[in-house]
Amino acid sequence: MQSDLEGLEITPGEIKHWSGINQNSLYRPATVKKLIREGLKTFCISGLLLISYWIWSLIFPEISLILIIIYLIIGVLLILEDSIKFWNTLTRPQFVKLCNQVDRYNSIVKALSIYDQLEATQHPPGKLNNRKAIIEALNLIRIELIRGLKIERTLKKHQKFIEQHSEFFDPNFTALTVLQTEETTTEQGRLLYQAFQIASEVHAQLKQLQEQQTSR
Repeated sequence: MQSDLEGLEITPGEIKHWSGINQNSLYRPATVKKLIREGLKTFCISGLLLISYWIWSLIFPEISLILIIIYLIIGVLLILEDSIKFWNTLTRPQFVKLCNQVDRYNSIVKALSIYDQLEATQHPPGKLNNRKAIIEALNLIRIELIRGLKIERTLKKHQKFIEQHSEFFDPNFTALTVLQTEETTTEQGRLLYQAFQIASEVHAQLKQLQEQQTSR
């Protein structure tokens, strides 16, 4: 990975640091189908635990009380973990959307890294002539995504946060729109277009958060 790409990727540790929550502590995609499927999976696992307990209790009846305690602990932990995921998914929809945007952003960083590796081969697919603009766009989007994670987290704690910190809603969106000049038929244009789309959606989410807060 070239030096200008180092540190661009937003890691799970950074997401947890800025948002206060592990992205693995929710269900994605946050759809009804996904939630129902996860609920049924938990139900099936619980059934298998009961069957397992019944078999082991028949084999070792003398330790049935210990088995009950062990399986109860496993069952409670399983239900607790799923309950936390359900709660986080349902109560923090904006965080789910931001995580999806982070995934898309990271995929662009990864694609650019792979493209760099291909350029180093004997038969490169082509040269990214506008690489500097792409890196600049990615840096701006990274700032936007981190800002979004900070705002989403703080809004869960302080309802009047936006009114008191309006400077957070002065994003780099104008700078990003200036970069959206490449034709999407080129590789650099395609990467810039994808980056611009992510920035547009993040910007819209920040405005939505602001409108929701000021309307209360």
